[in-house]
Amino acid sequence: MGELLVVLVGNLLTMIDMSELFGSRRRRARAAAFARGARVEFPCVLRSDEVTEGRERRGWIAVGEGTATWRTPGGEPVAFEPGELTMQAVDRQSVTFHAAGGRTELRLHPDEAPLVLRALAG
Repeated sequence: MGELLVVLVGNLLTMIDMSELFGSRRRRARAAAFARGARVEFPCVLRSDEVTEGRERRGWIAVGEGTATWRTPGGEPVAFEPGELTMQAVDRQSVTFHAAGGRTELRLHPDEAPLVLRALAG
């Protein structure tokens, strides 16, 4: 009986997405800060001819007061103005947007995409 319980608990633990569990708390904190009007950095993946030399890079897009900026780990923020973004793909973990005729691609978590899009449009 004890072995069955261990197997069941082990199977349940593998079904829990720990990164999603802890990531949701961080996403809620960023959303709350954004709602208060604070400048917030959202994690994303960007591919842009101008900003990332056409390579896909992980980093943060900061929106809020002032101009939107893009920053890589250890890098300096640079202005980010993608223009009109068009949604290309959606799944559980990301929403992909294209701009400038496909020369720019931005991927965000589905929970945070509306906040970033609203900030970039305004």
